[in-house]
Amino acid sequence: MELAEKHRQWLQELRNLGDSQERMSYLVRRARQSSPFPAAFRTEAHRIPGCLSKLWLAAELLEGKCQFQTDSDSAIVKGVASLLCEFFSGATPAEILAYEGDALAESGIQAHLSPNRRNGLGKLRERIRDFAQQSQSAPKISPAQTSSLPKLYDAHNHLQDPRLNLNAEGLMRAAAAAGIERMVVNGSCEEDWPHVQDLATRFPGILPSFGYHPWYITERTPAWKESLLKFLELPGAGIGEVGLDRWIPDPNMEDQEEVFVWQLRLAAERNLPLSIHCLKAWGQLEACLRREARPARGFLLHSFGGPPEMIPSFAKQGAYFSFPGYYLHQRKAKQRETFRQVPLDRLLVETDAPDQLPPPERCPFPLVAPDTSKPINHPANLAAIYQGLAEFLGIPLEALAHQVGSNFHRLFGTT
Repeated sequence: MELAEKHRQWLQELRNLGDSQERMSYLVRRARQSSPFPAAFRTEAHRIPGCLSKLWLAAELLEGKCQFQTDSDSAIVKGVASLLCEFFSGATPAEILAYEGDALAESGIQAHLSPNRRNGLGKLRERIRDFAQQSQSAPKISPAQTSSLPKLYDAHNHLQDPRLNLNAEGLMRAAAAAGIERMVVNGSCEEDWPHVQDLATRFPGILPSFGYHPWYITERTPAWKESLLKFLELPGAGIGEVGLDRWIPDPNMEDQEEVFVWQLRLAAERNLPLSIHCLKAWGQLEACLRREARPARGFLLHSFGGPPEMIPSFAKQGAYFSFPGYYLHQRKAKQRETFRQVPLDRLLVETDAPDQLPPPERCPFPLVAPDTSKPINHPANLAAIYQGLAEFLGIPLEALAHQVGSNFHRLFGTT
């Protein structure tokens, strides 16, 4: 049913409700009848801001149709939100974006809600439109095209980021259609480790990684080590994102090194994949790696931006170097040139999505943050990064994809 016709029918049905008490009873009944909300979605990534009552939204794209599910700690809010989700579920992204009406507002069913709750429901509708916009932006790829694509591997991203996790299902479908076989999703602190675990459980193409990023070590709890060990029990789990960073204001490098070295030793002891972040601390990082044991399988220097003359030393210690799409931008010529020195058998490719800018011009999967509308990176842009890197290095895309795939399997232990 088209949304315009659905609007007409809903408006007639809702206006048949009598006084305010009858409307509230109807909303409570609708809330009780709605499907239970998955516990994994009761997270900040799915929470709608602007409403004192907690309000969540889960969204996915199934066979070209949007599906929405909601929950709230207020029965009245949940009742209205459920109506809103039911109204838009089953519509295509284009239909949602073309619809300008508001059957609920016209019916007056939410008129007795507080301004704060109406604001939250307005944010819910904005989130639904954001999802439709993101889903419509993904280009359609035929099965014939998909089968002809080389297998691609994203060595580093943050799919658990709230800017992406709103539409994880749609992003993973777009990534698979673009030829992406596997991606490593990196947790950065205790708060987001459960979200990484949830994604890895839901999507077989995700390899989870758990670690304390130097930006967040001041937030660690006394039990952080025990918590990390528990998350590492997940099959295929690695350690990351960890590292050293002098770029942040007033860095406590002694504290950073203590946290990093503990995680480095754990990775070496268990021979786990290790993803390392480093900014303006390359000498200190090299000293740590020389002094300490390292994973026999090697480790990743993600978005490598260190001096080219240090590449042979890092490679000897077991390093792999991942190239981000951000380096394809003109102003990153120096960082791009550094990768000419990286041995091909140590080369990997990453999106670092949603962080870092997407590849320039050749960005087939545009995406914006739902809260700021600023451009962010889509995991499916990995294919454009591969293409740009292949052109820069002067080697065929298929040859690059084969080599990077071999490197990825060697480091992360996939088959």
